[in-house]
Amino acid sequence: MTQTAYLDWNGAAPLCAEAKAAMIAAMDVTGNPSSIHAGGRKAKALIDEARDNIAELADCEPDEITFTSGATEAANWVLREGSWTSLFLPSIEHEAVTKAADRCTKANKFAASIASDGKIDLKSLRSFLSAKADGNPLLCAQAANSETGIVQDIAALARIGKDVDLRILTDAAQYCGRFDDQGDTFSFARSGAHYAMIASEKFGGPAGVGALITKSGYALPPLILGGGQEMRRRSGTENLLGIVGMGAAAKAVRETHNTQMITHLIDHIRLMVAAICNDFIEVGKNTARLANTFCVAVPGWKASTQLMQLDLKGIRVSAGSACSSGKVAESKVLRAMGFDSRMASSAIRVSIGRTTTEEEVAHFIDVWGGLYRDRQAKARLELDIQI
Repeated sequence: MTQTAYLDWNGAAPLCAEAKAAMIAAMDVTGNPSSIHAGGRKAKALIDEARDNIAELADCEPDEITFTSGATEAANWVLREGSWTSLFLPSIEHEAVTKAADRCTKANKFAASIASDGKIDLKSLRSFLSAKADGNPLLCAQAANSETGIVQDIAALARIGKDVDLRILTDAAQYCGRFDDQGDTFSFARSGAHYAMIASEKFGGPAGVGALITKSGYALPPLILGGGQEMRRRSGTENLLGIVGMGAAAKAVRETHNTQMITHLIDHIRLMVAAICNDFIEVGKNTARLANTFCVAVPGWKASTQLMQLDLKGIRVSAGSACSSGKVAESKVLRAMGFDSRMASSAIRVSIGRTTTEEEVAHFIDVWGGLYRDRQAKARLELDIQI
């Protein structure tokens, strides 16, 4: 049997055992959560329990959570229903944000600059706010980037924008349920954001379910109209199994995360890559970032080539956003950080989680190291032939 290694947790974490068990149990519950009979009340109780567990993980109030089909729906909701007059859009934002922003035809759009460390340039932001913020401005800012793992200081952005009543939408899909190199996870309460989008599959729940977290007092008109479910914010019969799985995964992550173990494994990958080659570049090396993410590039060694070679050996890693599947191009995130095209087309992302094993990491190092050495040997042979 071919040995495999799943190292693409930022794309989607494996469905955790706790979520799977909770969803199987919920299959025996028959009843619409809006119904007042016993079956409906049981379904409603399961949704309320899930909401409480997710609120504990995201550090928000349960009634600030509205379940959606995922983070993409949440992004579209905020951007399309907010009546924004100005949008500040960093070039590193996910396409769920940027493409939804394209529909905001009446809003003035400004590209927030990105510094070389992957952070939103605060001086540039102040200038934008001073010159352009008017009416009803919204700043979009990822809590953590999926490719590099770099964590933004959302609270600092909120402080800067407070005087002009700047609203903030943060894409917390990668940060909620993941922990940074200081052992912290996303906190909606501390972030100062007004809206946050989260996704179940990023922390071990099922795909196709997520939530929009809305700060009390900043509710938006519903994006989806109908029977008035979800406290009249988002109509449609609730996805009971998905919500239950998401809630169980949230509880499991909060109770069983082991940042020390994840840091140990990523540090081992980092040290072994350094021992294998001396021409690699680690993206975000001296910046606050997620503990589970290692973004590495060997300039000139195309990411597309690496991904295909690794996949043939049973190793699942990624390059760029998982939602851009089927097309491996240069990273817009690295380009925004100032890297050239050669570098931006060479970066791969290794991302792990709480069930990643030492054997998986060892398999990656063994295969990636062999591919690198083969590449170097081929380059030397071609040079000898030319000489």
